[in-house]
Amino acid sequence: MVRTMIKTLFNLSIINMLFVVTVAYAETDATAPDWDQLSTSQQAVLKNFEPRWETIPAERKQRLITGAMRWNTMTPEQRQHAKSRLELWKAASKDDKDKMRQRMQEFRQLPLELKQALRDRYQWFSGLPENEQQRLRERWQNLPAERRQQIRERLHNTQAGHRPGMQNQHQLRRGAH
Repeated sequence: MVRTMIKTLFNLSIINMLFVVTVAYAETDATAPDWDQLSTSQQAVLKNFEPRWETIPAERKQRLITGAMRWNTMTPEQRQHAKSRLELWKAASKDDKDKMRQRMQEFRQLPLELKQALRDRYQWFSGLPENEQQRLRERWQNLPAERRQQIRERLHNTQAGHRPGMQNQHQLRRGAH
């Protein structure tokens, strides 16, 4: 009797698992449009993928479509910036790409407020003249490794929503402890 119940439960579990997999596959497939269903502007951005579009996994198609939509809303300057970042990615070594992926994963796990604060600082930095950016990069590279690690840890441990006051930002720029 117990053996029959276990066998029945096992069979029901298998059927349930197959049902879930089937539904998940159907939902994934439904979210990935055929090439002809893409807008003209999306097709223009994704034209290099057309010959193999049907073989691309649905999840990747969705990411490509999202990227195409973002691309179409970018200014020429933003597009140029994206192109240069893609070239940096292509030129990066496997180890460098692994490090970039790791940093991106860490960034994704940050609280929303901290991510926004980092984006704000990046935008501030990007708005600086090239020579000022280079000066700050060199200053960072010339800091002792221990000091850079202290700053990273302090940034990492900063609570979401807490932005250092101007005094702390000033100290950060000057390298004060």
